[in-house]
Amino acid sequence: MFLYPYKNYGVNFFFTLLFLLTFQGNLKADDGGKIDSLYKIIKTSTSDTVKINAQLKIAAILMKNDSIKGIHEMKKVFYALSNITDRKYYFRTLDKIGKIFLQREMTQKARYYFETGLNKARTDGNREWQARYLARIAMVIQSLDLSKQCIAYFDSALAVARGGEEKLLSDILMYKGRAHYDIGEYKPAMEHYIEAQRLFEKNKWWNVDYGHLLHFIGSVFKQQNFYDKALGYYEKELALARQIDNKSLEAEALYLSAAMYGSMGNLDKELEYEETALKMYREESNYKMQALILGNLSNNYADRKDYRKAIQYCEKAIELYLLTGQLNNRAPTYRSLGDYHYKLGNPKLALEYYKKAMDAALKIETKQLLNRAEITQSMAFAYSGLGDFKTAFNLILEHRKLNDSLTNISNSEYMHSLETQYGTEKKEKEIALLNAGKKIHDEEMLRKEARAKTLIIICILGLILAGVSIFAFLNKRKTSQLLGKQVNEINYQNTIIKEKNKDITDSIQYAKRLQEAVFPEADILNNHFAESFVLFRPKDIVSGDFYWFEEVEDKMFVIVGDCTGHGVPGAFMSILGHNLLNQVILEEGITDPGGILQTLDKRVSNALNKKGSKKEYNDGMDIAVCVIDKKKNTLSFAGANRPLIIKRGEELIELKPNKFGLGGIEDDRCKLFGKHEKELMANDILYIFSDGYYDQFGGPNGKKFKYKNLIDRIKTISSKPLTEQCEILSKTFETWQGNLEQLDDVCVVGVKI
Repeated sequence: MFLYPYKNYGVNFFFTLLFLLTFQGNLKADDGGKIDSLYKIIKTSTSDTVKINAQLKIAAILMKNDSIKGIHEMKKVFYALSNITDRKYYFRTLDKIGKIFLQREMTQKARYYFETGLNKARTDGNREWQARYLARIAMVIQSLDLSKQCIAYFDSALAVARGGEEKLLSDILMYKGRAHYDIGEYKPAMEHYIEAQRLFEKNKWWNVDYGHLLHFIGSVFKQQNFYDKALGYYEKELALARQIDNKSLEAEALYLSAAMYGSMGNLDKELEYEETALKMYREESNYKMQALILGNLSNNYADRKDYRKAIQYCEKAIELYLLTGQLNNRAPTYRSLGDYHYKLGNPKLALEYYKKAMDAALKIETKQLLNRAEITQSMAFAYSGLGDFKTAFNLILEHRKLNDSLTNISNSEYMHSLETQYGTEKKEKEIALLNAGKKIHDEEMLRKEARAKTLIIICILGLILAGVSIFAFLNKRKTSQLLGKQVNEINYQNTIIKEKNKDITDSIQYAKRLQEAVFPEADILNNHFAESFVLFRPKDIVSGDFYWFEEVEDKMFVIVGDCTGHGVPGAFMSILGHNLLNQVILEEGITDPGGILQTLDKRVSNALNKKGSKKEYNDGMDIAVCVIDKKKNTLSFAGANRPLIIKRGEELIELKPNKFGLGGIEDDRCKLFGKHEKELMANDILYIFSDGYYDQFGGPNGKKFKYKNLIDRIKTISSKPLTEQCEILSKTFETWQGNLEQLDDVCVVGVKI
């Protein structure tokens, strides 16, 4: 079933439902016993798919309490999938992984797996799974309240899905319509809903998804104030929910219908439906929906003129919104609090809540236009109550500009009354000025004859002066208009530049989330070593430095890489390095550090300098590879321009690297990477790092920090706990850098045996 979350309900509710349906046996059984049983299946089964299913369930169980272990297990599932030839199984399993991460609100990891599936589906030419993954990515973006950005992915999903499976097409149409609805684009929303409805009714799909579609259509009518039509769709949803015995859908239909009964004046029916829905959501422990119902109950009591009780329900709703971190409904709830205080005769306190409402509305994209329009209207009433009719009038104009469709007869009458009051104030001032002018004129008339000649001369001079003034005014206005056009053009260009800069920054920020999804969790080292730390400071949002940790049998790999460049180019190189390490170590089983570097060198060169290409690029990476054999308690190390420092007692041991990096075209020599081997002792501390730390300019004379100073600093702090060492190194770097720009990416990793 292609089920996605949507805004009014919170992302968690729907993916929790999906998670429970998929793993309900896991949640009811003892987790420890269940995991043991699943591991037995993995050891005894000869079927790869059975093993992967068991591993996936283990990962899902672990992620409930320990996300780091869960993520680690999920990686095993992902790597095992690479050996599966059944593409349908591959796509379904990858889809499950992404949905588990999304259910846990790990959106960047969810998107990573969906995009991995999308790329594979494109390679295979599988249009159905291309459409599914595109829609999944759109829902990830929509779950972050970025409804505008997700529409492009829905468009791509629709383009691929047309002509294929009708159920998939109907689902994409539904949720693309919802994305348009969330930003107030009701016409395209309804067009998509109606197309989806035709498919549902043609195929007689009387299921939960059809119930949600009825809800979506009803909500469009509600926003256009066609309450009877909206109620008709909500009541159809309620009948369907009871027919298929779905309590969650029934609760949803009850509270939606209740709102329409309230809008049409049937407060008792509204209260009955809302209290029933609230009881059902309490039984489900659905706090987000409880908060929404509490807000609706406050409206019911407000309609009964019991504003104090309405305020109590609103405050309870706000408490739950803050508890659950929900942003979407804070703005209308704060606005309702303002309205109730205004009704109780306190416009000043009402304005405070309206300002909170506007702040909340501006933090999210979903329904922002609608919320701003409603809040602006309420603020106009509050300023009117304070006697500031001019501000009130301007706010009403702003309200109309934000959303003309929200303007009804009562709003128009109110605006007209404010306009009249504001106009009356201006007329009174004008009358006072006219009376003063008339008095002066009468006094002048009494002396008219005596001053006739003087007045004629003054009039002539006045006409001349007026002509000169008019001519100057016209020239000035022409110049002002020209300047105004130029200023507008400059402002327009600045707006375009700002928007483009924002788009670029948003893209890089998203690239950062993708890079973070690919990199291992730094805390995973604590599962394998007594202590550890990772100091990671990209220069420009994304990094050309990377780290890679994995355990293979009894060997733990700790690797730090420093790629050519930084920022976006460096980030591309870091992803290349990370993926090549997955291939070389996890897939091909090469565990010797020298052999790893030898293979990586060829792969990096081949990747950047394609055979037969006329272009060659002198790009590559420096890298340090530590392999710790836990059974033998030994260390193997090889480095390409990156050393390893071992702190043993009072001594610092430096294992030097080969003096050449991976890739590049600087020479044609055969690169042979030497290997260091050492026995490890208890409390040994290993440090590997990129060159970004000691190449940083700063200090009193603006010079480099230098390698020797870093080694000395490590020696002075090595007796302290590793978490404290990380803080000291970070503060030292910041102090040295001062006001200068960071020169390069920084990565320092330390582990204690």
